[in-house]
Amino acid sequence: MPRLLGRASLAASRPTLTCGRAACMQLDDEPRPVGSRAVRHGTVAGGAGRVTYIEDWRSRMFVLKNAWAELMRHKLRTLLTLLIALVAAFGTLFGWSVQQANTTAVTTDREALAPKAIVRMTSAQSAKYDGSDDSWVKNYLTTSDYNNYYSVVTENSITLANVNASMSIPARQTKDSAQAIAGTADQDADKTGGEFTLKAFTSVETARDNELGAYTVVKGKHLSYSGKAPDGVLISQALADADGLKVGDTITVASPTDASKTKKFTVRGIYQYTDDTAMAGHGSDAKLAKDNRDNVIYMAYATMYNLGWSNEEASDWSKPDLSYVFEFSSMSDYEKYGKKVASKIDKKYALSSPTIAAYERKVEPLTTLASRMSVASVAVPAVCGVLLLGLTLLGVSRRSAEIGTALVSGVTRGRMAWQFMLETFFPVFVGLGIGLLAAGFGSKALGAALAGGYATPASGVWRGIWLSLGTLLVLMIVAGLRAVCFRPATLFKARDGWTASVGTTSTLVESDAAADDAAETSDASEEHAAGNGEEATA
Repeated sequence: MPRLLGRASLAASRPTLTCGRAACMQLDDEPRPVGSRAVRHGTVAGGAGRVTYIEDWRSRMFVLKNAWAELMRHKLRTLLTLLIALVAAFGTLFGWSVQQANTTAVTTDREALAPKAIVRMTSAQSAKYDGSDDSWVKNYLTTSDYNNYYSVVTENSITLANVNASMSIPARQTKDSAQAIAGTADQDADKTGGEFTLKAFTSVETARDNELGAYTVVKGKHLSYSGKAPDGVLISQALADADGLKVGDTITVASPTDASKTKKFTVRGIYQYTDDTAMAGHGSDAKLAKDNRDNVIYMAYATMYNLGWSNEEASDWSKPDLSYVFEFSSMSDYEKYGKKVASKIDKKYALSSPTIAAYERKVEPLTTLASRMSVASVAVPAVCGVLLLGLTLLGVSRRSAEIGTALVSGVTRGRMAWQFMLETFFPVFVGLGIGLLAAGFGSKALGAALAGGYATPASGVWRGIWLSLGTLLVLMIVAGLRAVCFRPATLFKARDGWTASVGTTSTLVESDAAADDAAETSDASEEHAAGNGEEATA
């Protein structure tokens, strides 16, 4: 019956390691870290001399090549990391740019305005308007009222850059001339004062602050405020189309209180409003023709004055609707004036600034965008940072076998940590770099597109760069700690089947030893018996 190998046989089957003085190398220095150009010295006994082993360029590129190979092995994760880093950098820097632009717009730029001030009827009072009742003219402000408002300027040493004015009165259409665009509920001109509205300005600056809406001359010339064209007027494109009028034609209108008083004007230009929507009741929805802004005939203030149809003392439609514009040199002067004049303004009116109103309309899209970006500029880097951390941990997890094999093979922890750090560095650095460049060059154009044309030049670039570098450093450290904190005990943890194998091996060895002992005892007995026989024969 075959038996297990004996102790002698087991010993004979194992290789014998001999170390002679001439064949065995004794290391006299500890290995130095890879990449430090340190060498490992060995002395060959027996006078063979000193041998120096120097790493070649392939060894020095070991970490870089391994890191790159790992990135290429997981292309999707690498690309995702790059894209998230790009979004984080771009979103953060763009958000800061928008917020900084908005802060500048509502503080520095706003304070630099030279506001114009106008006293106008409140919305509540305007809602009571009845264009067929001439008693409405009692609500019009007079020159005396504006002199009272102006006294605040002189009493408080406030500097005015300029003073402009506008006024308007209704006018009747005539049978042999242009006809106004009809209203939805027109009434007799004796009640309304006419189908047209004559509106005059002292300057082009006042015309820009027109409460009916800004307009531009699309045909012909602008008004002459120097008196070179005393009878020149502007009519709307809609009125010109309705009556077949063109530049150079004449239009005849009559006095609001006397149809026999007529005046012939020359069409100097044709205008069109820059905004598409008129105020309620002043567009195609106007009940009376004179309230439709397309029926307004614009002229110079001197032309209206020379016409002689207005009378501030009247109680009918010949009383002009006056509006004076005070132009201040600074925002502080305007605010000071507003506080001082408040007590002099009737509750039916309110001080307003078309300059500030126009500016606020301009920056409103920017303010809206900034309010959204205030949340996004925090959420985007936070979410992207968490995702990058998760991808970094995913990239270095479940690599215990790789780390252990490398350590057993003589690779240092530092080398493995550096490899993991490079695996994080490449995609994150490229993504952050592209994101910062894109935000730096694209913030202005993108902000203008999203903020209604208000430019948002990139700001906080250096802050973004330092934040990006800090984030990159943290992620690299997290990746490197995976190798640095690896426990050697992990290599020797019991795995399934190991305990059983060790137990079986112990049993086999013990059985083999017992068999050897039994064989030796049997041999000794036989030798002892043979010796006794020889003695008996003798």
